Amino acid sequence: MPANPTDAIGRVYAQALVELAESENQLDSVAEEVADLSSLLESDADLVRLVENPIIDSQARAGMVERLFSGKVSDLLYRFLQVVNQKERLGSLPSITGAFGQIMAEKRNQLDVEAFVAQPMDDATAGRVANGLGASMGKQVNLVQHVDESLIGGLKLRIGDQMIDASVQSQLNRIEQQLIAAGREKARAAAAELD
Repeated sequence: MPANPTDAIGRVYAQALVELAESENQLDSVAEEVADLSSLLESDADLVRLVENPIIDSQARAGMVERLFSGKVSDLLYRFLQVVNQKERLGSLPSITGAFGQIMAEKRNQLDVEAFVAQPMDDATAGRVANGLGASMGKQVNLVQHVDESLIGGLKLRIGDQMIDASVQSQLNRIEQQLIAAGREKARAAAAELD
């Protein structure tokens, strides 16, 4: 499953959290907490519906934030969550955690790459792919595999907004289109000879 989507609002709040955590020398520990929060949001659809519910007023949500997070995360992150709630942006929490992860990856010169494969790569092969990509891009690549048996073989890579398709399925589709085009051309040529 792809990470939480981000938007401009999420990026603004995430940048503010990064700067706050840096100023209090807690960036690494807050980054771990935000990663845990992001995983929780990705796996718990009920929690996402709860924080996004416009019917629940901010005071009720503040109590919910207190019950869910007080004493379970750092005081810094807890205060941040309460501010996000006061600003009526708790529904943007998935975007904020996603943007926070992107900012941290940029700071650490890391790049997440999604690899779509017909069968899971073993650790050695995945490591070679990640190292090769990392060497060519000058970054430390974190390769996330997704199995899609319809690819037949090869792989597709999603790097940011770019998709690189080197799957057998794609190659077969290209060959099929070339055969169809060649067949049409021969049919046109044969028809022209009959005229």
